[in-house]
Parts: sequence; structure tokens; C-alpha cells
Amino acid sequence: MEKRKLTLSIRKDLLDEVKKYAKNEGKNLSNIVEEYFEYLVLEKWIDDLAIELKLGDLSPTSELEIPFNRPKGLIPQISLGNLEMNV
Repeated sequence: MEKRKLTLSIRKDLLDEVKKYAKNEGKNLSNIVEEYFEYLVLEKWIDDLAIELKLGDLSPTSELEIPFNRPKGLIPQISLGNLEMNV
């Protein structure tokens, strides 16, 4: 895929931290910016799809909400001894 140059202005302290992060992750700044842009585009696509399918807001506010916000047909039953719970 064709790549384009991009010029950004970023606070020095933030840039220093991101450079450290990139080094620790074995990435360069271009990789990090590109991955974040991909994340933003994917998040928007998912939100738009959820609206189109009338699913409402898909973002749980806590990990405990995840099982309770799934449509009923998607909640598997698991059994833990005498305790049965929805996951």
C-alpha cells in the first residue's frame, strides 16, 4: 500500500515518552501513529455498524457489564460445579 509523509507537531515531553515506548515495543513512531489511526478508523466502523444494526452502544462501562450487555442468544451457559452462570 502506498505511504505518504506526514508532519506533526507534538509536545516535546509527550514525544520523548512515545519514543521510549516505541523503543521498548521494537517499533518506530510511524508504526505507532499508523496503528493508532487504524484503531480510530476501526472503532468508528464498529460504532457505525452497531448503529446500522440497531445494537446501541457497544462499550461496556466495566468488565462485569460485558456478559449482561450481550444479546440473549449470545450468552453461553457454563457450569462450575453446583454454580451455573451466564458468561
